[in-house]
Amino acid sequence: MITTDMNSGLNYLLNTPLLSSLNECERETFKKKSHLKEFDAGHSIVEQGDFNTQVFFILKGTAHVLNYSESGRAITYAALTDGDMFGEMAAIDGLPRSAWVCSITNCKVIYLPGTDFIELVTGNPNMALAVLKKLSFNLRLSDERLTDISLLGAEQRVCIELIRMAQPDLANPGSHVILEMPTQVNLASMVGSSRETISRIFGRLKNDAIITRFGRGYRIPSRERLKQRAFT
Repeated sequence: MITTDMNSGLNYLLNTPLLSSLNECERETFKKKSHLKEFDAGHSIVEQGDFNTQVFFILKGTAHVLNYSESGRAITYAALTDGDMFGEMAAIDGLPRSAWVCSITNCKVIYLPGTDFIELVTGNPNMALAVLKKLSFNLRLSDERLTDISLLGAEQRVCIELIRMAQPDLANPGSHVILEMPTQVNLASMVGSSRETISRIFGRLKNDAIITRFGRGYRIPSRERLKQRAFT
């Protein structure tokens, strides 16, 4: 059960699009059935091949969804952060985990047993629709990345990925930020390139003031300039 000191984070989670349709009774069930767990950076939250069906929600932190090639190279598929859900596929189809999920920063997550998650989904059509939209978004994003790799150059793919990760900078209207930037190795695997190529691209983008360093991430002063760089 979630302890009282996590109430603010849990309330934030219950107001995300995935869970906002839950009624008061369902919200109480969610709180009672959920469990809190913390992971230091660099730990596995979910391991490929596991048969458990827990569904996870990130309260705080950043994690990556990845797999490993036959040579042992990590290939990152997605970055997850506050409010994101993962692990729902195993709860839905009962099959083994299809990928690894590893903490990039310290992560606080809550998890819900798969049977309880399915009970909530099947009892609430709006939540079921939200889960379907999330699965559809993931599929579309995978298709877009495959298309990008086939048709676009490395710098264009990097710029598009930066656009996807950026969020409005509330302190500086008009600019955007990426608060937790993946490592260059992880970004390279996301866009189908090499770390050396990513390093050169970032050097050019910084020299042209399209991105600037911001804590553990980057600030994008003009999203339009980044878009122009991506599509020219």
